[in-house]
Amino acid sequence: MRLQGKQIGFALPEGHFSLPAVLEEIRKLVAAGAEIYPLFLATSDRPETDEQYLQTKKMLEEITGRELLAASLAEEAVADNQVRFDLLVVAPCPGNFLAKLVNARTTSVSLAKPVKHLQSGLPVVLALVANGDSENLLQNVQQILSLKSIFLVPFGTVLHGGKQIYLSRLDLLVETVAHAIEEKQLEPVFIESCWLPS
Repeated sequence: MRLQGKQIGFALPEGHFSLPAVLEEIRKLVAAGAEIYPLFLATSDRPETDEQYLQTKKMLEEITGRELLAASLAEEAVADNQVRFDLLVVAPCPGNFLAKLVNARTTSVSLAKPVKHLQSGLPVVLALVANGDSENLLQNVQQILSLKSIFLVPFGTVLHGGKQIYLSRLDLLVETVAHAIEEKQLEPVFIESCWLPS
């Protein structure tokens, strides 16, 4: 299969760490023969250490067979050239993270890995999950789509708790990754709400 033997970094931003659907997609990637390196991108000085985090960390390490790397350790791996990913996934990708990635306004370690990977020209897959009022969200999405090395998991808008949110079809993540490895975007990128999970 197209993903057999591919080295994929799978980054989970803090605050979006324990979605069961994300873990299921990681299982599918492993089953497809990909080598998954789980990364935890902390945005605070005190990363999550609660019981839910620890349980998810344990599951991730069991699924992938590799230790979960915190952001600082992930940066060291880049510096030492220990792991050169064929592709990097950020899932879920919140709107503020997307904005920082697009604008490349970063001195934080948490963004160092994706930015370095992006600058290398290798593919990055983003699974967007964001509030409709996220800063300049649609403008950022348009900029992302203009970059040849960034690919989006198909997404659409849905009402949640009275608010409009942008939600990726996480069940299409593996297919999006397979296309991105071949430098192709899975189409359509924007999907009607009737095709989104309820």
